[in-house]
Amino acid sequence: MGIYAYKATDSRGKIVKGNLEAKDELDVSTQLAKLNYVPINISFKGEKAPPLLERLLKKGVSKASTKALIVFTRQFATIVKAAVPIMEGLGVLAEQAEDLALKEALHQVIHDIEEGARLSEAMAKHPGVFSDLYVNTVVAGETGGVLDKVLLRLSIVVEEEEATKTDVRAALRYPIMVVIALFIALFVLSVVVLPQFVKMYSGLGSQLPLPTQVMLAISVAFRKFWFITFPVLAALPVGAKMLLNMPGVRVIWDNFKFRMPVFGKVYNKIVMLRFSSMLSVLYQAGLPILKILDIVKITIGNVVLAKDIESIKRDVADGKGVSGGVLNSKLFPRLVGYMISIGEKTGSLSSMLDSLCDYYTSEVRNSMKTLTSLIEPLMTAVLGLAVMGMALAIFMPMWNLIGAMQKQ
Repeated sequence: MGIYAYKATDSRGKIVKGNLEAKDELDVSTQLAKLNYVPINISFKGEKAPPLLERLLKKGVSKASTKALIVFTRQFATIVKAAVPIMEGLGVLAEQAEDLALKEALHQVIHDIEEGARLSEAMAKHPGVFSDLYVNTVVAGETGGVLDKVLLRLSIVVEEEEATKTDVRAALRYPIMVVIALFIALFVLSVVVLPQFVKMYSGLGSQLPLPTQVMLAISVAFRKFWFITFPVLAALPVGAKMLLNMPGVRVIWDNFKFRMPVFGKVYNKIVMLRFSSMLSVLYQAGLPILKILDIVKITIGNVVLAKDIESIKRDVADGKGVSGGVLNSKLFPRLVGYMISIGEKTGSLSSMLDSLCDYYTSEVRNSMKTLTSLIEPLMTAVLGLAVMGMALAIFMPMWNLIGAMQKQ
């Protein structure tokens, strides 16, 4: 939970300011809506440290697998469409669920509904299973009486998102394997092989070559200072994650993602697919456009793009369309702005957003294939250079020794 400062207008148009405790900006918007306030600006002031028990419970929040959630969503949409009572349908799906986190969440959702909660309110209590996008889509489906349709569309969006993640993981699998292989080779050479050669080189009486000195320093770090080296290596991923989550660093990192050589273009397509998918499902669910932009801004996963979406939201609040802000942004491709503009002018925004989703789904898949074909020869070259460097570290002193002996 955090403290948020807000500026809003009441039912009479009077500007009011204040602070609210909420989990995110979307929660603040929801609380303001209950007060009949229209938010103008919401800013984060600082974290409120939760009690110890709450922190421990949050660490234990279980997360359902995406595949299990997709299957559940499709089945639930079918049940709702067939006019089966929700409680009965959820009970059947809970018993059939093999994912333990999903099963537990569904049982608790059934219990909360029995106590008088709405379906969306009950789902919102399980963020590890039902995301903000999922919950708000269900809210829209409940309000508009089209729960089956939005659930079916949501399952398609979640499935496409999972397919994209799978492609990214597949593209990164080979580089990760190469890095692990290099680390193992470096460790074995430093700890097992190099010490034997050092004994032989110790009588040379001349300075060791730089590659050998580097390998020797690594060998000393692994053999004599292992109690420092290994904890530091183990802590690097955690430290990197904490560093990237710092506000200032996060802005720099999220901005760099768009400008990375080769990878930046692929990342941009992935983010545009996520943006168009979320916009499509929430728009077709019948949510107000300002509410949609609030949800997309929070769930897009990039703070730099979120700032642009906030600017788009201000334009919409001033009576302008979504397309104007998208076209003015440096991060959104012109195609996205043009297609949204056509959709707004012709009253076919829903079909234009679907077309965008289809286009970027195809683009991401093709980009992943191209990226995979580029990564393999690149990593082979990196592996060759690394092996050559380690070989030079081992054999350069030997060549120097042979040269010195021949001169004598």
